Amino acid sequence: MAPSQEAMEIITRKKQQYCRFADSNQWHEFDNIMMPDFTAEFFNAEGEIHVENNTEYRFASLEEWRGYFSKAFEQLQTIHIVSPAEFEEVSPDEIKAIFTVLYHAGTKSDTGMHGTGGGHYHEIWKRKGDDWFMQSMKMNRLYWKVLA
Repeated sequence: MAPSQEAMEIITRKKQQYCRFADSNQWHEFDNIMMPDFTAEFFNAEGEIHVENNTEYRFASLEEWRGYFSKAFEQLQTIHIVSPAEFEEVSPDEIKAIFTVLYHAGTKSDTGMHGTGGGHYHEIWKRKGDDWFMQSMKMNRLYWKVLA
């Protein structure tokens, strides 16, 4: 069943904010997008949990996720672009959304890493009052290429 237009617009706006806030290091703003008990998992193109610098990309709360990425993004400049979503209403208080994402990331200096990638965000959004918040996210990366 398709969710209401209002719910889809709220979730779409918040996903756009998710990208902008991550790209501009406004980590405090995620309180307005995600539930405190938000969970996230990131998978590589082989379908395995992504591991970088001995850290599994599996996070059990908003604070854990924010703590990791706020530090990881300190030395990076990024841009995330998401597609319109596929939506499915699970119940009046729960919506599944899938967004395609393309992203570019690189070090802030002229030297270092620059890469581009993409995949799909699979998300569960929950109603809280008249608003919607992301409860969980699984990112399935399909592509990653280091350019320099």
